[in-house]
Amino acid sequence: MRFNAERRTPNAEHLPMIHRLWLLGFLIGLVALVFVIRLAHLQLVQGERLAQAVDQSRLTVEVIPPRRGRITDRHDTPIVDNRAVYHLAVVLADLELSGRSRRELPCWRLDQARFDALVADLAVRLPRIPPGQVRDTVLREISLHPGTGMRLGPRQRDRNLALLLVPRTGLKPGGDGDADTEQLVASDLLSASPREALERELSGRWNLPITLCTEAEFRAATARIDKDFNLVDERSHPVLEPFLPPFRVRLPLERGALALELRLIEPERRAQAEQVLAGLINELPQLIHERFDRALAAARSLSPEPLAEIYFGASVQAEGIAPLLPPDQGLREIPITGVPGAHERILVLQGDAPESDGLFALLSRRLAASLGGDADWISASLRKHAERIRAITCDRDYRVHQVIFDPVRYERFVTKLAAALTRLGRPASRLDIEQALAQARRIADRAWMGQTHLDPIPLLRDISHDMAVRLSDTAATPPQELRKLYDDTEEPTPGLTIEVDLGREYAFPSSATHLIGTIARTSDPERGGAQTTWTGLSGLEQRYDALLRGMPGTVLRARTPDGVVVVNTRASEAGTDVRTELDMELQTVAEDSLTRFYELAEQLGTANAKMDKARAVGKGRAGFVLMDCQTGALLACASTPTYAMQDYTTHYKELLQAPGEPLRNWAAEAEMPPGSSMKICTALAGLEYGTLNPGERIHCLGYMQMINGKKILSDHAGEGDFDLSEAIRVSSNCYFATVAARLNRPDPNRLSEMAARFGLGQSVALDVPGQRPGILPSPAFYARQKRKWLPSDSWFLGIGQALTASPLQVACIAAAVANGGHILRPYLVKPAGQPEIKDLNIRKEWLDEVRRGMEMATDSEPGSTAKYMRLEGAAANIKVAAKTGTSEWGSASSRERGLTPDNAWMIGYAPADHPTVAFACFIHSGTFGGAATTGVAKRVLESYFTKYGRRGHVGAKGQRDSGETEAEGLRD
Repeated sequence: MRFNAERRTPNAEHLPMIHRLWLLGFLIGLVALVFVIRLAHLQLVQGERLAQAVDQSRLTVEVIPPRRGRITDRHDTPIVDNRAVYHLAVVLADLELSGRSRRELPCWRLDQARFDALVADLAVRLPRIPPGQVRDTVLREISLHPGTGMRLGPRQRDRNLALLLVPRTGLKPGGDGDADTEQLVASDLLSASPREALERELSGRWNLPITLCTEAEFRAATARIDKDFNLVDERSHPVLEPFLPPFRVRLPLERGALALELRLIEPERRAQAEQVLAGLINELPQLIHERFDRALAAARSLSPEPLAEIYFGASVQAEGIAPLLPPDQGLREIPITGVPGAHERILVLQGDAPESDGLFALLSRRLAASLGGDADWISASLRKHAERIRAITCDRDYRVHQVIFDPVRYERFVTKLAAALTRLGRPASRLDIEQALAQARRIADRAWMGQTHLDPIPLLRDISHDMAVRLSDTAATPPQELRKLYDDTEEPTPGLTIEVDLGREYAFPSSATHLIGTIARTSDPERGGAQTTWTGLSGLEQRYDALLRGMPGTVLRARTPDGVVVVNTRASEAGTDVRTELDMELQTVAEDSLTRFYELAEQLGTANAKMDKARAVGKGRAGFVLMDCQTGALLACASTPTYAMQDYTTHYKELLQAPGEPLRNWAAEAEMPPGSSMKICTALAGLEYGTLNPGERIHCLGYMQMINGKKILSDHAGEGDFDLSEAIRVSSNCYFATVAARLNRPDPNRLSEMAARFGLGQSVALDVPGQRPGILPSPAFYARQKRKWLPSDSWFLGIGQALTASPLQVACIAAAVANGGHILRPYLVKPAGQPEIKDLNIRKEWLDEVRRGMEMATDSEPGSTAKYMRLEGAAANIKVAAKTGTSEWGSASSRERGLTPDNAWMIGYAPADHPTVAFACFIHSGTFGGAATTGVAKRVLESYFTKYGRRGHVGAKGQRDSGETEAEGLRD
């Protein structure tokens, strides 16, 4: 009994344990059931919403452009300021299908072979249209359709490439086949350059116009492009390089292997490269193409010399070469490997859901309308030849999100936006909006400038403030759950957004344009190439870009299906204003005076029929410089013709071809002989080197030499005895040619050296854009041209006919006479330290004689070349010292026929007794210096002294705006 009792006791104790196990199993099963139910709910019920949330959620960094610094004149009057710019943009993600709808919608892929088959099929069905026209029409319509994604993929082209080698010794005359050999040598079938032969081989095998360039040529070409467009830091090279793949070819020759480092330039890839570069620097692609062609042609001179003993031929032309070779001459063939494969275009078309009419049907109707066919069989042809794939396959194959538009939202966007723009006074058709969407899609597909389908991509740039306000949609989009419960909750134009940007505003739109320069958006590699701020490309905008630019800020946003949430913000830092020495009142007066020079000459009574006729040749080309003769600060630097700043980007091609060459800065470009302006330099050189004595009188015959009854270097001043002051007053050519001849006898370099000390033949200004140093001849200069320096060269250099100069350069000559013999470095923006000044160490009595002559030139005496330079009004009692100049250009024949009228020059300073400003004026084809330029210089100086008084811009406290200099104390 004890035994049984003992056995029953443990059984009783085990019963609760079994119950606990059952309870534990039940709880585990219940948890698993809840988990399965929740998983099923997430997958089946909320799967589409979560998939959409994953697809559309993203952290984005928006760059806040900084306020760019202003550019002002010396009185802080804004020349360039900032303004708000509005862009109409679209977020493609807001127009897309998502979730299961996107996954189930078909896509149709057309590679090159399938596209060719489609074109052939359509050409057969449309025999009245040439196949080439069919191809172009189909490609155009598909490419401009927003439902088309364009990809690039590798294409295996003919790789059986080879070059033919023919020794030159085997082609020498002396055999039965002399005629054939001469025909072969005269043809272009063989070339001494292996690169040219390889170009023909690739072009023939691939049926494309292929161009090859060496690495050195590519570097030289990109450097020239940078120079042409004033780009810094080799901007064009990294942009163009990815599109022009490099490769290496090794040619085993008898004397050793020849290695060629080349780049492949294929038309389509080149066009893409030029498009990208044009977008980056804000230029026209056609202009980029033209400059690239020119740069490549110039770079060809860097290619190595062709081999002397071997001709090369393309194997594709072997059948034409072989019959023309001598009977005993064979062909050696060298296989070519390593040439990179070209790329082909792959088109991915958005399809339609079953029994629905979407973008694919729209494309079919567009093709039918363009080709004159039936939309149904065109749609069938597309399906027949294209490959059916899914959007997820495109995403995986090309690693780019495939945009799939929601047909309903797409239709609403296109129709509503076209109607709104038309209603607001900017008419737009449905087709216009679709083409803009197609372009936005290209940008998103290629992620240009870091813009994807989740970022706002501009559709219409620089819209008005009123239009931006009226198109702005401030209504919040309801959460995804509520959209399913209520009708009409979608925004009127889904995806439409207004981007606010900073642009530039020009207070004087057509003034100082040559000085201001241009700007363009720059990309930030750290932000995926996103455009962050403006960068100066030329002019003052480029020179002082580091000051003007500022630092961009950022806004970190989280994008969710329920809206966009700002996570973090960092404010931008504004750029620094740049204050120039320009006086915009004087700048505009100078530009207006240059434009009206003939009218001003008529008012003075110096105009004549010859001057009137010459205006058709000059076409308004002129330049004027007004500078502080003690510091070099430029108060005016005018060039005409001018242009409006907004036309530089919108009408650049027209400006490039416009008469008068408005893009050139005629105040800074040393392109024409300065004529008698140079005589001041000649006089000081004669005094400096002791070949001219102060007070010495030189007898002039009215010409320098008589040869065969013809006077060489005639003198309009006539025969007479002149001292230096009188020679300056009447501008005697013979006098200064004689002084130059004296300088030439001991050392022909003397006059050129003195001219170089004054700044001729070099860029003189610190920060004036568009400077060209010009030509300053010397015996060494002519020796490089294999020409001997003649005595007559000194004559013509002494009177300013053998060199070229700019108004900016010759203004420095007048300033040096005015300030006591100090050469200045002109500037637009005051440098951090003292202005740069060089002492010529010229004796005061020599300068006094030159000054006397320049003052006599403006006296009302017969023979004075600037006798009409008498200021009026508030400046009536102020004496001006001046030297006129009349220079020849063109050939002797063109001058005799009146095709190249003389240019007009004048330099000077004022007041003559206490100079504050120096000036220089140039008028292309003005016919005579004093007659054409006096009216311009007179009007500008009168405006200057009316505004500032006799003491000029020194200021009320007797100190210059640009700071005192040592030169002021040394002037007298």
